[in-house]
Amino acid sequence: MEYALIKDGVVVRCIVADAEFVDGIRDMWDRIEPVAAGVGIGWAWTAEGYSPPPPAPAEPELPAEAPHSCSRRQGRLALLMLGLLDTAEAAIAAMPEGSDKRGAQIEYEADTWERHNPFLSALWAQLGGTPDSLDEAFALAVSL
Repeated sequence: MEYALIKDGVVVRCIVADAEFVDGIRDMWDRIEPVAAGVGIGWAWTAEGYSPPPPAPAEPELPAEAPHSCSRRQGRLALLMLGLLDTAEAAIAAMPEGSDKRGAQIEYEADTWERHNPFLSALWAQLGGTPDSLDEAFALAVSL
């Protein structure tokens, strides 16, 4: 016969056993009851009998993947809305003269800003941002 092993009012295991075996393990469980059709692990047991488990919680909604790129106009508007446009431009202007500064200017002036561009990631970190907040900034940018 099939039995439900019950702890704290919940079926935690179902077994097939004879009555003698069940009598030998009865003190290990709060209750041992014959299994009704369809009953399984997670079902509740009360004096009225079995009841199905509550529905599983909804899967949390995963954030949408961050956009891979935005236009320079969108990026600059997002920086403006976030109060970081002047700070970003000042950081580039403050770089020592040389190829790194010229490269930074070229990247900043590019028609398209790419999310995984090393310059943009470094500038964002310099502004106090995190990878997650950069994703959020790109999501804002593409909405503009």
